[in-house]
Amino acid sequence: MKKIFALILSVLLCFSASFAVGCNEEESADYGTVSLKYFQDGSELIPMLKSGQLDIGLLPEPAATKLTVVASDKVWYRTDLQALYDGQRGAYPQAVMLVKESLLNTYPELITAMQNIFENSVEWVKNNTADAVNAVNGVLDDGATESLVAANINEEVVENCKIYWQSALDAKTDVTAYVNDVRGIVAESANGVSDDFYYDGNANGEYEKSSVTVIAPDGAPALAIAKFIYDNEDFDTELNFNYKVVSPTTIGGAVSQGTGDIVIIPVTAATKLYKAQTSNPYKMVSVVTHGNLYIMSTAPFVTLAGKKVGVIGQGNVPDLTFKAVLKKSGLGWKLAD
Repeated sequence: MKKIFALILSVLLCFSASFAVGCNEEESADYGTVSLKYFQDGSELIPMLKSGQLDIGLLPEPAATKLTVVASDKVWYRTDLQALYDGQRGAYPQAVMLVKESLLNTYPELITAMQNIFENSVEWVKNNTADAVNAVNGVLDDGATESLVAANINEEVVENCKIYWQSALDAKTDVTAYVNDVRGIVAESANGVSDDFYYDGNANGEYEKSSVTVIAPDGAPALAIAKFIYDNEDFDTELNFNYKVVSPTTIGGAVSQGTGDIVIIPVTAATKLYKAQTSNPYKMVSVVTHGNLYIMSTAPFVTLAGKKVGVIGQGNVPDLTFKAVLKKSGLGWKLAD
C-alpha cells in the first residue's frame, strides 16, 4: 500500500502544474529519504528557490503565487499538499480562532455576528484585493515585513488560501483527528485536547475592558479578517476593536501573554497555549483556514526521495503536515547537510 501511495505522490508531483521542533529525523523508510532544509517563512525560502539554490519548496498561499511572479523566468509546478494529506476532503484544520472565555461569556452574541460577516468576507477579498491588502498592511506590526502584495492576489489565489468559517463543534472531529495525527509524528508538537478546548456556547468570566484586541499572523489568516479590519468592525457591540497583524513567528506570544483577546493561531499551537492564561483562558470558536500549502518545483518530473526540500515552520503545521504525507507514502526524512 505504501508503494502505491509513493507512486501516486510521484505522479501528482509530475503532472500538477501551476499557472505561472521537534523530531529532526525519521527512521529509514521503505522508499527513500527526503532532506529538509528549514526556513523561518516564505520571505526566506522564496529567494533560495528563485536563485536555483533549491528546486523544491513547501510554501503557503499567497507566497506560492508570489514565487511564480518574482521568479517568472522559471516554469513552476505545484502539488496541493492538502490533497496528498486527505485526498477525499482536500483540507485539514490549519489556523483556528481563539477567544477569551470572559469575552465569550459577557458578549455571547459576538460569535454569531462574527460568523455572519465572515461568510461574506472571502468574496469581498476576491473583489477588493487592493483594499484587503492595504487594510492588512495598514495594521502590520512594527518590524514585520509585508508579505501580501495586491498584484499577486487574485480570485484563484484566495480560493487556494482555503478560507472559510467552520464552527468549533462542526470542526471538532477534524481537529481532534489532525492533532492526533501530528502528535504521531512529533509527540510534543501539540497537546491532546478535551471538550473544554471547543466553544459550545458556554464560557466563564466577566470581560471588563472597553476594547478588544484582535491579532492575526500575516498571510492567509490575515486575509481572513481583512474585511473586519477594513470596516473597523465592532460587531454591533459598544466595544472598540483594535486589529493587529504580526509575523507568524510571533503569534504564539499573543496567546501565551494574553495580549490578544481574539487570536488566529495554528491549531497545534492553540492546543498548547489556550490555557496559558489560567485566570482568563481561551476557547476555540472556529477554524478559519483549512490548509494552504503547496509543494513548488521547477521540474515536471519530480520524486521526493533523495531530494532536498525547503520547508517553512519547523515543528509547526507546515512541517508536520509535510512529514505526515511523507510518512504515509513510506518516505523518511532527515536534516539537510
